[in-house]
Parts: sequence; structure tokens; C-alpha cells
Amino acid sequence: MTLDVAVIGGGIVGTATAAFLAEAGLRVTLWERAAIGAGASGRNSGVVQHPSDPVLVELYRESLAIYRELEGFELPAVPAGLLFLGLEPAPVEALTRQLAAAQPELRPEFLGPGEAARLEPALAPGVAACRLEMGYPVPPAAATRAFAARAERAGAEIRVGGDASVWRDGGRVAGVEADGERLPAGSVVVAAGPWSPALVDPSGRWRPIRPLWGVVATIDLPEPPGHVLEEGWIESEIDPGGEPSGVDFSLVSAAGSSSLGSTFLDDEPDLAAIVPRLVEHGARYVPAVVGAAILGVRACARPLSADGRPLVGRVPGSEGLWIAAGHGPWGISTGPASARQIAAAILGDDGDLATATDPARFGSPG
Repeated sequence: MTLDVAVIGGGIVGTATAAFLAEAGLRVTLWERAAIGAGASGRNSGVVQHPSDPVLVELYRESLAIYRELEGFELPAVPAGLLFLGLEPAPVEALTRQLAAAQPELRPEFLGPGEAARLEPALAPGVAACRLEMGYPVPPAAATRAFAARAERAGAEIRVGGDASVWRDGGRVAGVEADGERLPAGSVVVAAGPWSPALVDPSGRWRPIRPLWGVVATIDLPEPPGHVLEEGWIESEIDPGGEPSGVDFSLVSAAGSSSLGSTFLDDEPDLAAIVPRLVEHGARYVPAVVGAAILGVRACARPLSADGRPLVGRVPGSEGLWIAAGHGPWGISTGPASARQIAAAILGDDGDLATATDPARFGSPG
């Protein structure tokens, strides 16, 4: 049987794409190498969050609407609030003014030392904060699993285990190669996170996405904070022109546990070595993380594009080949809308595909 669409990658974007296409009546099979949500879509800190980039904000807003209707997944009715934290008040106050000018809809509010701890008792007394009306804590893998279940209910097949690759016939994609056989497909969507470029261009010349490794420790806090907590300058770590410094602080509590992060590393880290650094660094902001029981540790390779924006659309020079990857740390926050755009384009309506996320901005593979 010839498939209408083959999807490679079982993260948030791949599972949502499979769901949308199957619901439109197409024959869809999704291939996932390890497990549904095995990468960044299941090992993130667990927060759907407003990004600063205006292109990503549009994807975020649509993703929120999609989540509201996703069976088996519950997005909180209102944001928990996010606190950008700093050990010195002056830079945090300056950040608040900057955000008030750029994103007034988030209602930035400066909280000086002592005032921040009164609002959020888990904080150390000397910590200053900028509070924003944003941040929806969720179990890390919940949305991805809900989309996978939705895809199967709509008739999509999900195959887990083994590698799948793109099968080409001249300049056109013919389907996928998996488990020693070739399976014809009208279109192939590559949504394999940081491994997507290797599937699109096995020669290694086209590499607009790189892995940026994150480590998160699940800890048991008797009195977890109600806000999403984040070091105030953590976004500088994902600046495409910057160099990651290593360890920063974030803390997200949902479903009875807290996720302590996070790292921004070019190479896969040694978990035994990095977790004590996470605890030591985090204790400057929330002293209770010292002594908290560590329930588990997870690492993931975030798919970070060369300009910080995802690749969503046709792969230039390869008829029938699509890519939806490179969302960096914003996968669960913006991925569903990207999947909806890819599905609509395959179905013949590519009016929502944005120039800013067009894969062609990085040239043609091969």
C-alpha cells in the first residue's frame, strides 16, 4: 500500500502532524526510533511558555488554542506566572523596563529583594524578580502522548523501534526505507529534532540545526513554588550568535513534582557530574533544592536552528519532502501550530507558511 504521508519523528511536531493529516482522511504512518516523546518533547522542563520572538509568538498563540481542544491533555486555565530572577536588583529592574516596553501584554512587574520572597516564599530573601503573566506548567511528555493517541484514533499507524530514512528516486522523494524495506509515500515529513538535517541531507553539508543539550533533575520539594522560576538571562544561552556557558536555573512544578534545570551544552553531558552543579546553582535562588530528594534525571538534545527559528515547510530541491524541526526550547510551546501549518500545506493550503520559517533560507541540501 502506498501511504499518502510518512512522518519521521515521534515528538510533539511529528505526532501532531500525523494527527492532523489522519483526521483529514490521509493514510499516515509515523516512524519513531526510540519512544514517543523520547527527545526534547518528553524530557523538557514542562512549561508552555510565551517566547520573545514575534514570529514564535504567533505560533505560540495558535498552539494554546490547539491545546485547549486536545483530548487527554489539560492546559491550566490561567498561567501560573513566571518570575525572572536575579541576585542583584538593578539588572532585574532594567529587564522589567525593557519587557514593559517590548511586551506590555505580559504585565511586567518588578519585585525587589524581600518583596519577591513575600510573593513566593520558596525564594531566597535577597533575590529580586520580574513577574510576567505567562507560563503554563504541564507534565513534560503529556502533550506529545496525547497527540500520538489522537493520531491513532484518527487511523494513523505509529511504528516505534528501528531507524527510518528518506527514500529518494532521482530528485523526488519516493517514501521511506525502514526495517529493510522500501515503503512508498506521496510525501515525507521529517520531524526528528536535531537529527532532521542528517535525514534530509545524508552528505552532511546542510546542517542548519544543531543539538543543544539540556539536563533536568526531577526533585521532591515539600512546598514547591507556585510560579515558574527562571534565571533572568537564560534566553541569552540560546542566542544563535552566543556561546553557551553551561548551567542556569529554572524550576517548574507540575503534577506533584518539580523540574530543576537547566543546562545549555554543545556536547552530551555527564549526568552524574552535572546534577550537583544544578543543585548548587539553584540553591542560590531556592535554598530548599539542597537536600530535596532527586527522583530522576533526564537529558535531551534541543534542536536549535542557526537563527533561533524553526524550519517549517518544503525542503528546497526535493519534491515531496517536508521538514518541521529546529524549535529549540520552544517545541511544546509552538510545535502544534507548526504541525498544523505543515498539514495544511500538504493538503494544498500553504498560505500560513511564513517566510521567516521557510527552510529555503538556509539554501538547498546536497
